[in-house]
Amino acid sequence: MNREGAETYLRLLAETELRGPMMPARRQPWSGPGGSTARLTAVAQALTAVRAIDPEIVEDILADFDLAVSVRQPADRPRSGPPGAAVPRPARLFLSPGTLLRRSRLAALASREPVRAPQPGPGAGGPDRLVPVGLTVPYRDEGLSGEMFLMAFAHTAAGARFTMVWQTHSLHDPERDPIHPGLLPFERFTVTDDRGGRYQLEFSRSGGPEWAGDVSLRPEPPRGIRWLDISAPDGPVVRVELDPGTAKPADGAEAADGAEAADGAEPPVSETKLSPGEHLLVMLAERLLTVAPEFPHALRMQLAAISPGPLQTMATGMGDVIAALEAADVLSPLSPVPGRLAAVCAGMRVSGHGITAPPAQDLPEPWLSLLAHYQRRKPETVPVRDGYAAVAAALPELDGIRLALLSLLNTDGGSWLQVLARGLELETPTGPFGIDSYFPVSVWIRDSGGRWHACRPAGGHSHNGEYVGKLQLVPPLTRSAEWIEVLAAGPSAQVRVQLPLRWRYL
Repeated sequence: MNREGAETYLRLLAETELRGPMMPARRQPWSGPGGSTARLTAVAQALTAVRAIDPEIVEDILADFDLAVSVRQPADRPRSGPPGAAVPRPARLFLSPGTLLRRSRLAALASREPVRAPQPGPGAGGPDRLVPVGLTVPYRDEGLSGEMFLMAFAHTAAGARFTMVWQTHSLHDPERDPIHPGLLPFERFTVTDDRGGRYQLEFSRSGGPEWAGDVSLRPEPPRGIRWLDISAPDGPVVRVELDPGTAKPADGAEAADGAEAADGAEPPVSETKLSPGEHLLVMLAERLLTVAPEFPHALRMQLAAISPGPLQTMATGMGDVIAALEAADVLSPLSPVPGRLAAVCAGMRVSGHGITAPPAQDLPEPWLSLLAHYQRRKPETVPVRDGYAAVAAALPELDGIRLALLSLLNTDGGSWLQVLARGLELETPTGPFGIDSYFPVSVWIRDSGGRWHACRPAGGHSHNGEYVGKLQLVPPLTRSAEWIEVLAAGPSAQVRVQLPLRWRYL
């Protein structure tokens, strides 16, 4: 890694920006007074993300740049404050609380040894327990009726929890579509295990739909319990078998054919050998490929129609980022990844990115599948029916991160994969071009029809060193899928696992 080359490139880019017209950048976590340009900000974030430059140096360069911008403003520009008051300028001798906070966040990202959340291992209390459930718990309460759908059960060092969704109906208008008014009365649910132990349910939202999340058992149950009986207000008792050998599949539904991954044997891991710069560019390409959910549905019907515009703005500075990564010796000039990124931009009709490498022809199969989806005249004509599939599988460790798959959910025209992760750097700031740097694992899903779906972080929460969140699938997964193959990859390794789907309607 060439840290001197990284710093030199960033300083030369700042000088170049001062000599030309400056385009305002999108607001960034470290934006200082006077602002900066989109290209400079993207390069600074990229070099920090690969730990090629110290955060203090980045702050000094950006502060010098902001100061230079402020003194170059026209003398007759509007002044703030009362007449005669001095116009404030950036000062490097005084560090505001915001600057100190930005430095602390950048320090965690740029340190040579990643600062990760405490990671409780499986040995803390026993091995992890992941069980697909797929059961419905009906209830009636104060003029409302509804169902709580339990998708999967997970018992790890951080505790025991169910992933769940719910829906509610009005008893006065049974023909009305399901409604979701607030939370369920979890305090009125009773949970009992096979040893007579009793527990309370504690709800936590985990991103995605508002009526989805997970419920933890309080206190934590023993590791060896065989089943749990759950009863709701004015509802029957529903038994959840926790022994995989006796667990019933999805309310009696038959499992689809496919290779089971929850049989105790971890799937094999293969090497990827991506450099830090290549891995960052892969995340950039996938960020561009999954940008569709951020735009209204009418625009998502034909993604190419919105470019140039938001997508072109998002791609500004990609060529400079590639040159900076090469200057820092974290990206080889012979790497095929820049050409693949250029091909993604070409396929989505995005210009102005500044990538000099010619578009490559050897795109990964998942990228080609998603580009083909966007290039169809009507890529989203079949509505996704609300439902869920009970899945539960633990993946091997990838670059210090362990993922567990807990459930699949289709609702509101979208699809979400709920995951449990350990080893994430949850305080990592947003990377260049809006990359979710705290989740540096690439996750793709191939359905039984051969279509690929990209998974992007969609919110979650941390608890006792574990992160429970949802990944949004782009495009959504249709209910006709009988099985999925999950491809998860980090900078140095990847893993594939195939899971059968057991669908239930909501």
